[in-house]
Amino acid sequence: MERDSRFVIAEQAQRIINGGTPTPDTEVRIEELLIYVDQSFSKMIKNSYFENRQDGIRDVNGAFLYSFIVDVAEDKMRGMLKAKIPSAYVNLPLGTGIYQVSQVNDMFNTIIPVNVSFLALSRGLKVGNMEGRQGYFVENTSMFFVNIKPSDCVGKVLIKLAGGIQGKLDPEVEIPVDMQADLVGFTVQMYMQQRQALKDDINDNNKN
Repeated sequence: MERDSRFVIAEQAQRIINGGTPTPDTEVRIEELLIYVDQSFSKMIKNSYFENRQDGIRDVNGAFLYSFIVDVAEDKMRGMLKAKIPSAYVNLPLGTGIYQVSQVNDMFNTIIPVNVSFLALSRGLKVGNMEGRQGYFVENTSMFFVNIKPSDCVGKVLIKLAGGIQGKLDPEVEIPVDMQADLVGFTVQMYMQQRQALKDDINDNNKN
């Protein structure tokens, strides 16, 4: 089975922390380090986004975008279609961590994010119909679709996420190569800081 770059980075961090090739009794586990890989990568994406904004660039770097084709299901209680958001993603301003949603065969006809409160206030008005545009709103790990009815027979949607590396990715989809060395360093740093904080496990105001 081909490993994705998350595991490669975690393994490199493990060797650095362990001081060499890990053994079966190594204290530092890959599963634990993957958490720090994801957190470090998210922090790097957010820093890059705000640095680009200072230069007048308000888009997300395409190297940080990960695409998923997701099944659409009917929520019969609400009478709406919904989809499961396939991965955690970076929380960017204006909800741009969910970079794009569209039908699979029509990527440029995007499904737009909508504000539920606005739809409620404008109900019955022409503007409340969004001029027929299809929309979505997010509740935790699910998105619900507006102006897409179960009778429209939409079976799947394409979802693009910023930093969505926790989902089921094609092994060929990688973290940008020029960031991998920095990401190894950040992962080691975060792990060591956490381990240092746990050393004083008795809350007695004594550093020892």
